[in-house]
Amino acid sequence: MLFALIGVAGFTLLDSVLRTQGSTETRLARMAEIQRAMLVVSSDLDQITGGLAGSGAALSLQKTDLSGGSVNVRYDLAGTTLTRTVAGPGGERTQTLIGNVSAVRWTFHRRRGDWLEVWPGPPVSAPPSPPGAPAGLMTGTHRPHVGVTAVALDLTLAGLDGRTGATLRRVASIPLMDPPAPVTAP
Repeated sequence: MLFALIGVAGFTLLDSVLRTQGSTETRLARMAEIQRAMLVVSSDLDQITGGLAGSGAALSLQKTDLSGGSVNVRYDLAGTTLTRTVAGPGGERTQTLIGNVSAVRWTFHRRRGDWLEVWPGPPVSAPPSPPGAPAGLMTGTHRPHVGVTAVALDLTLAGLDGRTGATLRRVASIPLMDPPAPVTAP
């Protein structure tokens, strides 16, 4: 009888350890997925060389790729997945950044200290975006960053175990690219 009780206690302890290990591995995998997604977003925002546009759950930007060519990058919320699409000379490729996302919001911080929900748009008389560029993407011929100094991503995650998820915020500074001063003739 004593050996039976020791056997049941040992089995219960082993089962508890294995369940805890499985839960820990799931949470560590989720943390790694979040960290990878935030690293990609920060890296793209650090490498802006051209235009930037966005509002709500979408953001478009231009950056230089490893070969020195210009590529367009677009972030979108597709269902419950944050995706990143890169379009350049080699074609278009969509990448899943993170799943189980319930909401995405991009905001823009201006030098004046206020946050904008929508990217400051181009002037009414501005030409449309070039062919192949994401809709609304502003280029050098449009009004550039207009004193915008940072971009923030608010990412609301769906909970893995049925509970409400957390909202994460990543703020990345971007190069301040004010319009050039008008040239006056002597």
